[in-house]
Amino acid sequence: MGATTQQPGAALPALTSIRFFAALTVALCHFTGLGLLGMPARWVQWVDGGRPAVSLFFVLSGFILTLTYRDTIETRGVRRFYVARVARIYPVLLLSIVLATLVTLYLLYADDGVLMHEWYALGNGAYAALAVSLLCQLLLLTAWLPFAALNQPWNGPTWSLSCEAFFYALFPLLLRKIAPCRVRTLVISCLALWMLQGAWILVVARVFPAGRSGFIISQFPISHLFEFVLGACTAIAFLTLRSRAKRTHGMGLLLVSASLVAIAVLAYTQPLKPAYFLESPVFDALILGLALLERPVIGLLNSRWLVRLGESSYGFYLIHVPLAHLAYIAGFRVSNGWIALIFTICCSVVIFQYFEEPMRKRVKTRFAQPLSSPEPGLRDIAPRVPS
Repeated sequence: MGATTQQPGAALPALTSIRFFAALTVALCHFTGLGLLGMPARWVQWVDGGRPAVSLFFVLSGFILTLTYRDTIETRGVRRFYVARVARIYPVLLLSIVLATLVTLYLLYADDGVLMHEWYALGNGAYAALAVSLLCQLLLLTAWLPFAALNQPWNGPTWSLSCEAFFYALFPLLLRKIAPCRVRTLVISCLALWMLQGAWILVVARVFPAGRSGFIISQFPISHLFEFVLGACTAIAFLTLRSRAKRTHGMGLLLVSASLVAIAVLAYTQPLKPAYFLESPVFDALILGLALLERPVIGLLNSRWLVRLGESSYGFYLIHVPLAHLAYIAGFRVSNGWIALIFTICCSVVIFQYFEEPMRKRVKTRFAQPLSSPEPGLRDIAPRVPS
């Protein structure tokens, strides 16, 4: 496949492509945990079970949304922003819950208490918990409820959408506050918020029991708010640097190189837990570095086929657990689980082309006039993270 052209903002296709690698990391960890793949335990430890992907996705979400809406959200109205968010999230969310319903019906019909407990943290006949959990997933509330019996059933990874919904609610106000800020002010603010995030994690770890604190630290929306804000602030800084009409390619190369080395070192050593606390600023540096590149450097990230996989990563993230469950029920195991993974990736591409994009456009057309097209290569991003 040929490389996509990039002027200006040579790395925007690359920002789309890295979403696939993040989603793939999550899927590999989940497939391994379900006994469908045999990824080395050391590798799973390096990627912290896929959880640091939450940082990359949330930082990237704040970055892309700010680039897309900074100049339009005030003039064209907040309502259009929220309609676009609903159009982006709900069609594939509902499709993933339909797939998860097949799994749930099987578990109830087979009266499989072992899998019901392992996958859903429930006992047999827990109909009330299943009903409440389904309602919470549809209302994007599961990340606010630190109870495994409510956030694990159906499609566990949808907890991340609860975080996204919270970020979206705050985004218009956040954008209004940071848009006029100078780069220095943004840097100082992000450092302060990063320290607050660390203090929050420390307090939660010491105040709550281990099981409850682990959930709050890994999934609670407030625990990840800094990452979304960091991405938004970085987008303002990026636009400021671009407006100065200076060459930024060298700076981009430096940031990309340094961040890749830092990610590898942090993944290998993991000096602190949760791993995402130290890695999220590094992910931010990687995103900024890729955005500052003035021409393609890492050619693979600009390949059309990889960009398409990146565009399909939302569907990939949301359907991979239900399809993994169905594959396990069908008898797939470590020896042939790779077939189920490839099938899931292919399904995500088909879903993006023939369901996700058409439904998104239909919802936006029905409830709001289409927004003006963003810059070439710019895509709305709804970040996906592991359960």
